[in-house]
Amino acid sequence: TPWLLAVVVGWGPGGLSGWAAVPPVQLQPGDDILQPFVPLKQRSAEQQKRVEAAAWYATGRLLESRGKSKQALDAFRKAVSLDPSAVEIYRSLVPLAIQFDETEDAIKLAIKAAELDPDDYELQLQIGLQFTRQNDLAGGIRYLEQAMKSSRLDAKSPAAVMLNVELGVLYQVTGRPKEAAACFAVVFDAIKNPTQYDLEFRARSALLADPRVGYERLGEAFLEGERLDLAAEAFSLAAKSNRVSAGNLIYHRARIELLSGKAEQALAELQKYFDEQRQSKGRDAYKLLEEILAKLNRSNELVERLAQLAEKDPRNQQLQYFYADSLSKAGELERAKAVYEAALEKSGDAAGYVGLAGVLRRMNRPNELLDVLGRGLSKLGEDGLDEFDAEIKAVVADPALVAAMLAAGREQAKAEPPQLNFEESYLLGKMAGELKQYDDAAEFFRKAAGLDKERAVLPYRDLANMFMDADRYADAATAYDEALMLRLPPQLKAQFYLGLTQAREMSGDTAGALQAVQDAQQDFPQVPLFEFQEGWIYYHSRQYDEAIKKFEQVLADFPEVKDIVRRCQFSLSAIYVLQGDIPKGEKILEDVFAETPEDPAVNNDLGYLYADQGKKLEQAEQMIRKAVEAEPDNAAYLDSLGWVLFKLGKFEEALKPLEASANHDSGGDATIWDHLGDCYESLKRHDDAVAAWKKALTKAQAEKSPDEKLIEKIKTKLGKEAGETKATEAPAKP
Repeated sequence: TPWLLAVVVGWGPGGLSGWAAVPPVQLQPGDDILQPFVPLKQRSAEQQKRVEAAAWYATGRLLESRGKSKQALDAFRKAVSLDPSAVEIYRSLVPLAIQFDETEDAIKLAIKAAELDPDDYELQLQIGLQFTRQNDLAGGIRYLEQAMKSSRLDAKSPAAVMLNVELGVLYQVTGRPKEAAACFAVVFDAIKNPTQYDLEFRARSALLADPRVGYERLGEAFLEGERLDLAAEAFSLAAKSNRVSAGNLIYHRARIELLSGKAEQALAELQKYFDEQRQSKGRDAYKLLEEILAKLNRSNELVERLAQLAEKDPRNQQLQYFYADSLSKAGELERAKAVYEAALEKSGDAAGYVGLAGVLRRMNRPNELLDVLGRGLSKLGEDGLDEFDAEIKAVVADPALVAAMLAAGREQAKAEPPQLNFEESYLLGKMAGELKQYDDAAEFFRKAAGLDKERAVLPYRDLANMFMDADRYADAATAYDEALMLRLPPQLKAQFYLGLTQAREMSGDTAGALQAVQDAQQDFPQVPLFEFQEGWIYYHSRQYDEAIKKFEQVLADFPEVKDIVRRCQFSLSAIYVLQGDIPKGEKILEDVFAETPEDPAVNNDLGYLYADQGKKLEQAEQMIRKAVEAEPDNAAYLDSLGWVLFKLGKFEEALKPLEASANHDSGGDATIWDHLGDCYESLKRHDDAVAAWKKALTKAQAEKSPDEKLIEKIKTKLGKEAGETKATEAPAKP
């Protein structure tokens, strides 16, 4: 391979001009002697790069053919670095990058290739699928739509059918039913007329086996997209192929009748489903009944019809719950309660517990409500919290009801034997926490932990998180300490150690934080995160020399752990800037930027550093805008954008991001409010400037380790403003 590379590129001992020194070559006796090629005209630097790129590309193809994929990937990377305009290299490089799980890099490479050749629908498809796998559905749709517009794409080809499948599915999940139906119409036509699309037997069979585009799914898509004739045809084919249940077929026919404006026929069709006591469509069948009756202006019949159906089909849980829901909506709470309870006796599931809880909440029965929520969580496990989320929020919206439930919980805890169980106590802690009743929440979280040692980690986790969110760091540290006394799996123990170091340092207990990180290092030796955390504690407590020493040690010990390396680099840069060595801090960020120019964090931090010094302002603005585009709700990035615009003299434009940063949910720190005050002052809004600076001063003075330079700077501004105001208001001398 090196020999091939040398021959193709034209390397010799003397470099490009050294071919004269290369001796003649005879591959084997009897062959003609190969003489070195001496070009009449020397290649330009750009031409030479393209030749070298071609050589590396050829090398990569050779390595790939020999099964050496990783070496091939490296060769293709070298090729594309030499000739970034060669689309063919990207076509080989992108699949290999995906193969080695370098997805983010693969997407960037594919996007570059697509820019070079916008008509390459295969590349556009690859990019679209990768965006979709990363749950960026808008990105997936954008590139698949571009692929569909390619002049090279034959609209009646297997590739076009595949694109319509992928795009149709994305349109469906993003709520664009008519566009989805248009895509699936092409797919349906290809299934019916495979020869027109060059679909071989296997391809057509694979298409029919794809659950996303089976006849029934296609029919449903056509219904949603109001393509009723196609829907009827698809369901008919589903019935002939035995790929749809009889109950589903009746349901679909009823929907078609309703969408065709034939509500009476729809009702008659749906009645067949009920008469045969079908259950395949679950709640959807009863929702359709509700919809049909509303269309007929006969909604008052719904409850009675459901009562009759429920009486005839008592084992149908979905029917029973829907009937109970309808009673609840109609205000018949006692009847709804009785139906829910009877259904739950046979089979308890989330719908039943949530529905009954809603009824009891409206009936203001705190004891029974607590019992039902507890039983539901016990039945469903921790995942049940998601099912109960909306109901718990509804309960929390009534503080008086929560107070009554807390009182009931305390009474149950005092009973002999105690009646309060783990689930009930945990839920009470969650609800009190939502209301910021932190002491009540702590009481019940700890009760829950005491009631079930095996599950105690759950309430302790929520307790510590609650105190951290409330800035009650000493209380959070206590919660972490208690949690670490439990028998914990290694991953959770490591998380709690990390939380403990953070909580102790934030509470001002630096010695305790260092002790905690040392304990963690003993239990988890040579874990990069804990080594970094020690440096962070020194940094946060302003022991900068110790922090520098630790961060440099971590960089030396763990150069391969990129995330930790980045954290250390950003931290070291910040320390040098705080110490007044701005060039050193800047150099670190510039090195990071050179390595990862697309990273939002380094674009922001370096851009802000430039802006704060009043240099490279146009470049700084571009960098910061890139960071804001990546994270539009990041308060720090918005402040940076406002600050660079302020430095550029664009005061009106600077105001919006600065106000957004200051009023962000995170609260805005002293520096952000100081920047906002400066902007107001430049816009002659003196009262607003004073208010912002006062807020900045309050925040700066409230810090556990106040920045005296910042405090003095703000006081100077406030003093100057006050002096100017007095001078303006002073009476003129006679």
